Amino acid sequence: MKRILIILRRLQQGGIEQASITLANAMAAQGHEVHIWVLRGDARLSPDPAVQLHAGGDIERDARRGLAGLGWDLLGRGLLRYLLPGSGFVWTGWRTSALARERIAEMEARFGSFDQILIRGQGAFELLWDLCDPRCWQLVEGPSSKLRGYRLGGWLTAKLFQDKQVICVSHGIAKVLQQTLSHFSVRPARQTVIHNGVPLARVRQLAQSAPDPMIEGPFLVHVARLVPVKDQGLLLRAFKRAQLDCKLVIIGEGSERAALERQVSSLGLDGRVILLGHRDNPYPWVARAEAFVLSSRTEGLGLVLIEALACGTQVVATDVPGGIREVLIEEQTRLLAPADEAALAAKMSEALADPVRIQPHWVERFDDGEIARRFLALIQD
Repeated sequence: MKRILIILRRLQQGGIEQASITLANAMAAQGHEVHIWVLRGDARLSPDPAVQLHAGGDIERDARRGLAGLGWDLLGRGLLRYLLPGSGFVWTGWRTSALARERIAEMEARFGSFDQILIRGQGAFELLWDLCDPRCWQLVEGPSSKLRGYRLGGWLTAKLFQDKQVICVSHGIAKVLQQTLSHFSVRPARQTVIHNGVPLARVRQLAQSAPDPMIEGPFLVHVARLVPVKDQGLLLRAFKRAQLDCKLVIIGEGSERAALERQVSSLGLDGRVILLGHRDNPYPWVARAEAFVLSSRTEGLGLVLIEALACGTQVVATDVPGGIREVLIEEQTRLLAPADEAALAAKMSEALADPVRIQPHWVERFDDGEIARRFLALIQD
């Protein structure tokens, strides 16, 4: 039995959070003791009861307590981050990393020593950049190329990645990260790729539920947060251009909801596009759709693509940086489109006219149990 600690900045409804829950559940199911520590706020997602969840605090707020903490915060956030653009996380992270060492020591005094510590997402890296521990692995879920835009980009990149152990969730993300690291001559201690896993059996079981509301007639489906990087605006324009004899169902919530509602009306798509909002179980609609459509500008891996394939639903997706081509292989690649309106419209039409038949081996390689074993194997190395 191994004891694992997974650390996230927040635990809400995003892909990083869901992937973390899936990994924790899979490790616990294999008989390991797993803890999830949320650095800021309450958890909106809940792991299985076997996983121990530590949430409800705020490590940044705690770091500001006392005269020393408040003074350092005012100096870092009020002056140094303006003198040294992009460096705000450095000043905060010195304090929060020290607090994290104390909190981890408290957990270990209570539960026993951790064999592996997994830090997920850029926000967590920044808060814990000074947490130097040979058991720590940083999981990179998206591109870090923005660091190249800062005058002190090399220094900032080194704070996050120099001599750290790094796991990328796709080879595409590893390539983007390596370009940034090479540009600044920053060298991690170790670097590998492990895809995110999906609880395939659970997804298929949930997909058997009856959708409510039931959508009459054929439809395409899209599941994602309604945020700019998912580019539902492109999806709507492409759907309009394609003039398909079906509906489009969009599942998700986010900052772009009102803008998308206005766009639906302006494109004359009222009644043909259905915005269902957030659904805890989107799989009944995914399983019954003619195709799943993804319009993202970038994807770390694309868990929703794996879930769609697990439901037996073909996928149309934008061919963008990240891990999409690691999920969509063989015949499925013919439904990849450049990220423009005409190309995406053409692939939607092709999916309806000449569907792709899903092959089991496209999906089984992402089974959460196997992915969990790959993480645990790092402890033995």
